[in-house]
Amino acid sequence: NTISYTPARRLSVQTQTDGTTAMDFRLAAQPASEAVDRSWFSDVWFLGDSLTQGMQMYDTGLPGAMFCAYRGVGPNAIVNGTSCKRADGVAEVPLDALTAQQPKAVYLLLGTNVLGTDSDYTSFLTYYRLMLDMISQALPNTKIYVQSITPVRPEVRKKSPGLYKERLCEINDALSAIALEKGCTFLNLWEALADENGDLIEEYAQPDGYHLLPAGYDAWVDYLCTHT
Repeated sequence: NTISYTPARRLSVQTQTDGTTAMDFRLAAQPASEAVDRSWFSDVWFLGDSLTQGMQMYDTGLPGAMFCAYRGVGPNAIVNGTSCKRADGVAEVPLDALTAQQPKAVYLLLGTNVLGTDSDYTSFLTYYRLMLDMISQALPNTKIYVQSITPVRPEVRKKSPGLYKERLCEINDALSAIALEKGCTFLNLWEALADENGDLIEEYAQPDGYHLLPAGYDAWVDYLCTHT
C-alpha cells in the first residue's frame, strides 16, 4: 500500500488582495467563524500524540472533551490496530476506543514524533490517508478535523533534523490536500501558534522547542473555538 501511494494534488500559492502570498495549507484551512461555547466540545474526541496529551493534562477549558492520546504515536499505529498506552497507563486500541463512542467530531494531530528524521515522508502520508478512510468508515456520522503539524522552534532541528519549518510546511501542504480529498476539515494551527517567522512562539514553547506550555494550549483552544 505504501509503495503504490499517489501524491495528493498540490494546491497552488495564490496572491491575496493585499498583495501578499499565503502558504498552500493556509488557503485550504477552515476560515474563522463566530466562537462557539466551550460546551460544544462535550461530545468531541481528540486523537493524537504527546501534544494532544498535553491538552488533556493541562487546564485548557475543555473539561467535557475526551481524549485518545498516546505518547509517540503516528498514523501507522492507528491503521495497524496497535495497542497504545494512555497517560494513565491503560492500554487500548485507538480506533476501537473511538468506535465505541461515536462522537459528533474527532480532532486529529499525529506526526511530530514520527517526522524527526529528514527523510522521505511518503509513507507517513499514505498511513494518514488510510487512517482517514478507516475513521470515516468506523464513524460515518462523525465530522473529522485534520489539524496541521504544529510549528517548532528553530533549535529543534539540531536534535530532530526533520523538524524545521520549511519541511513541515511541505507536509502540511500535502495534509491539507488529503483532508480536502477525503471530505475532512483542515485546521491551520500555525495561525495560533507561529510567530511572524513561522516558528513556534517562544512564550508558548517548552524547553524542548516543540511541546507546549499552558499558554500555548490556551491559544490553541481559542483557535478551535473560532474554527468549527
